[in-house]
Amino acid sequence: YSPFGNQNEIYSGGQGMGKLMDDPVLVEVGKKYGKTGAQTALAWGIAHGHSVIPKSKTESRIKANLEGDFKLEPEDVKKIDGIDKKLRFNDPSGNFGWNFYADLDGKKA
Repeated sequence: YSPFGNQNEIYSGGQGMGKLMDDPVLVEVGKKYGKTGAQTALAWGIAHGHSVIPKSKTESRIKANLEGDFKLEPEDVKKIDGIDKKLRFNDPSGNFGWNFYADLDGKKA
């Protein structure tokens, strides 16, 4: 679900998380391959065996997303793994009265 993370600040709940595809690590790794941060995020998801289904209504972005099918070197996958910020942009916990993401602080629920 949503391999690009938050694309709309309205969902950030004041966390100021910004756009994942603009993360300096994704941008840096992407430059190595001549790819964008978004394409690099897709390649990282594929490297982990995820089915990545990016959403876009813009033709140029749809075409660019199809170029996210390159293979990252293992050290680049590890570098991107380190981005983990323990954030969720779509957290329905409050609506259901249940903490779905209790492990975001790194502790067991």
